Amino acid sequence: MKTAAIELLGQVSAKEETDLLHAIDNAFDFDDGAAAKRHLAAGRSVYYREPQTPAGHVIRNNPDGSRQLVRFTADGAELVVSEPAAA
Repeated sequence: MKTAAIELLGQVSAKEETDLLHAIDNAFDFDDGAAAKRHLAAGRSVYYREPQTPAGHVIRNNPDGSRQLVRFTADGAELVVSEPAAA
């Protein structure tokens, strides 16, 4: 797998950006959730979107099983918007 420092992502060509986005889409197509499960088991929250997630928001799934709808401000602060019903 090809890797790059996150700081370099703003310096890639349009083709490299397109290739990266396609690679990310392909990875999602084959994701079995194992990495998210390991992340939760290690005590860390995971963030994701569902088709009905409002624009500009993500769902935070916490290790204790609780979920929150959150958004991030321009300065990176995380704001809890609501607590969706349990999955």
